[in-house]
Amino acid sequence: MKIRPVILCGGAGTRLWPNTKNHQAKQFIDFGNWTLLGKTLERVKASIFDAPIISTNTKYLKQVKQHLKKHKIRKFKIVLEPAKRNTAPAILSTALIKDIPNEQPLMFLAADHLIEKVGLFNKAIKKNQKKLTKNNIFIFGIKPTLPSSEFGYFLTRNNKVTRFVEKPKEAKAKQIISKKGYWNSK
Repeated sequence: MKIRPVILCGGAGTRLWPNTKNHQAKQFIDFGNWTLLGKTLERVKASIFDAPIISTNTKYLKQVKQHLKKHKIRKFKIVLEPAKRNTAPAILSTALIKDIPNEQPLMFLAADHLIEKVGLFNKAIKKNQKKLTKNNIFIFGIKPTLPSSEFGYFLTRNNKVTRFVEKPKEAKAKQIISKKGYWNSK
């Protein structure tokens, strides 16, 4: 069964623009005829993926629809967040959609991440797709380049997550990095 990608597209980019009220959310910034959302939509066109679900809010609905049209995504579902509540409620509300078969694996992707090695990314997904069961989930981490309190972290042992730490102070982040921890990619 194909993986159903869920694109989380409700972020306002307040960490990128902390002192500004009128700003463009980073998933929609035009970087010279491409956007981060556009790159994410192109990524989910791979044969391993089913039609995407986009979780967003009313504020971004028009832009999301424009991107879907531009990238020729004709089959999709949009879930509108009733209020900004961050990542966990967005994941829960999309995971409970009635027309997703219980056995279908879901993959949650941030609309504002840049993944330049798409072939390598899809190869990693395909390699591990057989291991997806109702008893486990996969998480992709990023090797930290510096300690930061802006990100969540996780630690692993034998390819299993043993601990999550949500946006620790810098000293704690240094400890996690020394134990080969990862930034949570979503």
